Amino acid sequence: MNKNISVRDIQRRYTYIDKDELIPKAFWTLESSKDTHLVVVENKIPVGIISYKDFLRVLTNKARRGLITKLHVSSLMTINLVTVEPDTSIQDAAKLMIKKGISSVLVESGGKIVGIITKRDLLKHIEILPDVLLKTFMTKNPIAAPAGMSLTGAEKLLRDRKISTLPVVEEGNVIGYVDIRILAQFLLDAFLNQQHKHINKFIHEVTLGDIMKRPSYMLPDDKIHTFAKEILRRSFKGAPIVSSYSTRNLLGVATETDVTKLIASI
Repeated sequence: MNKNISVRDIQRRYTYIDKDELIPKAFWTLESSKDTHLVVVENKIPVGIISYKDFLRVLTNKARRGLITKLHVSSLMTINLVTVEPDTSIQDAAKLMIKKGISSVLVESGGKIVGIITKRDLLKHIEILPDVLLKTFMTKNPIAAPAGMSLTGAEKLLRDRKISTLPVVEEGNVIGYVDIRILAQFLLDAFLNQQHKHINKFIHEVTLGDIMKRPSYMLPDDKIHTFAKEILRRSFKGAPIVSSYSTRNLLGVATETDVTKLIASI
């Protein structure tokens, strides 16, 4: 890996939303931009940041009380902005994300926020890493869930264990995949869909089997560049690592966070 690569080499312009916009518009802005984070502004000045994790948190709490269409972006944004300078090394930026437990850092130059770097941006520039095998950095014995687990139970599991991906298993074999983006998408659609007359009851009855996606199965000897290309294509947060395509026995999981940890360790 070229240790001379700095933040300025991969930083980009951020997608933004006004703090007084409503949550549905913010979510649609995030989805349409195909971004993972929104910088929240007031008078064009960054004052906060939101990600899918924040949407999921508010959707499983306040939204149950029928407030989703009335809540403003300011009610879910994180206000403690973490910044780096353009000449910060990519390794140090990755270390900061891991240390703070965050998935993005803002780039500040001359007292102004000029860009952003996210864990997903690191994946988009995966050529900065040698094409190592997934088994060298994947998380072994990952947390998984059965298809019968409730949506609300899955959200609590993700939140309590501070993870973003959840393979769905049956008798040890992977049959599906969910992550914080998939859960947030489903919840927002459900709350805005007028056909659900008793929305709270509906949400509590939904299981992972109802909403899970077909996973991007990866093998331990697959390479990191292949992994990055596939999850970027599908807009997933990670992928389950299985013993073979036939048995699909869960061995581990590789995520954006695992890649970030790998960069931070070099």
